[in-house]
Amino acid sequence: MSRRALPILIAVLATTTGCSLPGRMMRGYAKADPRGLDLLEEGGAFAHAAPEVRGQVRFLYDDFGSLTTDGLERYGMPWKLVGGALALHRSRTTGEPLSRGTLDRALADHGFVQPHRIANWTGPQPRLDGAPMGIVTGLAQRGFPAVEVQVANVGCATCHAGPLYDAEGRPTDEVWLGLPNASMDLSGFADEAFQALRAELREPDSVLVAVTRVFPEVTDRELATLRKHLIPTVREELEERAVRYGGLIPFENGGPGLSNGVASSGFMFGILEDDGRAHHRAFVQPPDLTATTLRLSLLTDGVHAPPGGPRFGPMSREEVTPEHLHDLASITSLFVLGTQGVSPEQARASIPRVEEILRFVDRLESPPFPGPVDPELARKGEGLYREQCGSCHGTYTPGIERPRLVEHPNRLVTQERMGTDRVRWEAASPERLSVLEATGFGHITEPVATGGYVAPDLSGVWASAPYLHNGSVPTLWHLLNPEERPERFEVGGHALDYRLMGIAGETGDDGAYRYPRGYEPWARPTLFDTREPGRSNAGHEFRNLTPDEKWALIEYMKVL
Repeated sequence: MSRRALPILIAVLATTTGCSLPGRMMRGYAKADPRGLDLLEEGGAFAHAAPEVRGQVRFLYDDFGSLTTDGLERYGMPWKLVGGALALHRSRTTGEPLSRGTLDRALADHGFVQPHRIANWTGPQPRLDGAPMGIVTGLAQRGFPAVEVQVANVGCATCHAGPLYDAEGRPTDEVWLGLPNASMDLSGFADEAFQALRAELREPDSVLVAVTRVFPEVTDRELATLRKHLIPTVREELEERAVRYGGLIPFENGGPGLSNGVASSGFMFGILEDDGRAHHRAFVQPPDLTATTLRLSLLTDGVHAPPGGPRFGPMSREEVTPEHLHDLASITSLFVLGTQGVSPEQARASIPRVEEILRFVDRLESPPFPGPVDPELARKGEGLYREQCGSCHGTYTPGIERPRLVEHPNRLVTQERMGTDRVRWEAASPERLSVLEATGFGHITEPVATGGYVAPDLSGVWASAPYLHNGSVPTLWHLLNPEERPERFEVGGHALDYRLMGIAGETGDDGAYRYPRGYEPWARPTLFDTREPGRSNAGHEFRNLTPDEKWALIEYMKVL
């Protein structure tokens, strides 16, 4: 969706898991309390914490009011039904024993993270069991008619909690909130969920047995809800979508590390024609969130800004006022509408909660580089950065010991100057922007088609491969040497190469850049093909640096 939106993902995840349910099947209303948010209640570990510390809890657990039985008609998914069907289908097709581990491995294949520890968490480590990071869940219950179902939805950490790496560039079992998860494959998850649900729901009794094996804590009441209310409706919905779309949705999310907010929001508002137009492939790679609050506008092309306020221009940390955070939170609440599938009224009511999250984001720092750094080369690179890059990407504190961004230019770079893939900014059509008026957000954001992209800051760039707004370049070395950029490369579950600074790989006889021999990725990789629409690796082809200067610049970017 954006290089600087929070949350980044406007992806119809529950739609992509086929769990949009007609209201007639779930009469009445029940709301779930998200697991983890009890930490903010009286008696909880963070009940009286500072707003920025409360914000980290919301970043991990908040559902913004979406975990309801009504939410199952939009983006929510019945977690145990989806999980049971996925595990059962995996067991049948691979021969693995049917267990919770089977589900965990399926989720990991698509980039869902279940870490041992959050490295930048303030206070006691949170509970990380029950669902992978980024999936918020809660138990919705009602007395009459009797209903009990664990509802799940996406959260901020789905795409914005990335793995850390060791000194050799191998992924660890720790994560850093605010880093992008460049292995999260919503398209792969959608496809497997669709196949699993469609195949296994033909035998409801087998699925319910699988649910009890994968989730031994399931109650008889929830099993009855699944059998009576959900299985018949989901099965019918899946067949309708198979006929209409040939799958769950008429667009792609793009593969590991990408989302397609333009297409998913268009689908949500009923303006996405299934005609194969290029804007169906307006893919965007999530960024490191460290300097989000120095943005004057949001999304990769700066399409959203407060009405009457500046959209582009320099902003320093001293200018990040409570009023500015409120403006950003108000705009971000629009993204909550798309992400969680809540009503416009619910989205606007979430502004104070989003504001706490932005206070957390405002305190974020990028993770320290874990590998070796050549100090002399990095200092040379610092000077080159200031001469060559700072006017677009921002001003950092001097020196190579944990420099921090102090001013962001918020500079719009036009298509004529940058030459990168144009599909995303072209998708901001008048038709799409006018639809926002119906949401009641006109007094909060003033959407404008900008005709280019806002240059991002480079905080955490060492851990954010692949590069460019659509994730089309595997390493910083390839970025600085455009003639060497591969047409195809593997991404997802990758290790890092600290020399080339990016995805570790080697070019094979077929010209594709693939993982080194013997490396076992933690998530299932896909082959990114830059020849496809929306995936061009052209642009940012400034050639006025010598090879030695390029290596010095790469060395400096390790410490950002």
